[in-house]
Amino acid sequence: MKVKRRNKLLKYLDFYKLNYGFRQPYQVLVDATFCHHALSKKIKINDQIKNYLGAEVKFITTRCCIMETESLGATFSKTTFVLKSFAVHKCNHDSEKISGSACIKSLAPQSHYIVATQDKSLQKWCRRRPGQPLLYFHGVTPVFEAPSDTTKASINEQLERQLNDLGTLKVEPKEVQKIKKKRKKNPNPLSCLKKKKKPNQEQLINTENNNKRKRIKIPQHVKEHLRKTS
Repeated sequence: MKVKRRNKLLKYLDFYKLNYGFRQPYQVLVDATFCHHALSKKIKINDQIKNYLGAEVKFITTRCCIMETESLGATFSKTTFVLKSFAVHKCNHDSEKISGSACIKSLAPQSHYIVATQDKSLQKWCRRRPGQPLLYFHGVTPVFEAPSDTTKASINEQLERQLNDLGTLKVEPKEVQKIKKKRKKNPNPLSCLKKKKKPNQEQLINTENNNKRKRIKIPQHVKEHLRKTS
């Protein structure tokens, strides 16, 4: 199997696992048309489907499917033989004779069955029913069909309802704590005092000059007089 085809198959199986609870071993509900096609193409159903799904598989048919095939005569004797090799699900249709497809329609919703059929009308029914996986042969190649639009729409509706339910939940408001207003305090009187301005450099220089002792100039004739007298 090609990698791309294998990845698609695993994606589809995971979809049914996640949304509808399908688990291994997968239960494949087989009808006469599926077995007859496999015989005509010389396909071994047991080996081919197990290898294709890559998982444990349990094949099941119904008493109604077997009886319908037996009524078709010797031409379908081999098909009947293949059907009888599978486990038979008790369908409780002993009192009435119904077709194999009608029997499968009544059983499929009861459990997680993968319906395996070549019947076109039964395939259409599977596509209309949400959550119903479908398996068939395309020539000699088994095909596990992608989830139908009906199935996808059903899941989307379910998700929308869940989101709406979450949106309508009542959330109790938390208790609002009262915030106490801080009372204004009188300012510190020391902080109100005007800051003394620091003297700049020019003022300091002027102050220093003023503090210096002033030199007194003595006239020349006084100096001479003082010398004579000394």
